[in-house]
Amino acid sequence: MLYMEISSWEPENRDKILEHFKELKVPAGINIVNQWVDLTGGRYFILYECDDAEAFAAFNLPWSDVCYIDCVPVMKSTDFISVMSRKS
Repeated sequence: MLYMEISSWEPENRDKILEHFKELKVPAGINIVNQWVDLTGGRYFILYECDDAEAFAAFNLPWSDVCYIDCVPVMKSTDFISVMSRKS
């Protein structure tokens, strides 16, 4: 399954965020598709695949002390249209 995450943090946590990025280890079961940083600061966007709840937790829990994570399951719009067409 694909997930789009938007992580945001308070300006005073910037240095902690940078340290987390330096130590980032992506666990087995997480396949990062792409990632972006908000050039105005304070937000990070990542699109990844994951079908393993343990990998999902291992990837996200280490960040819970320095930022807010908004995670949404997503799919390509063409795939969504195909799925919904089969339901009709």
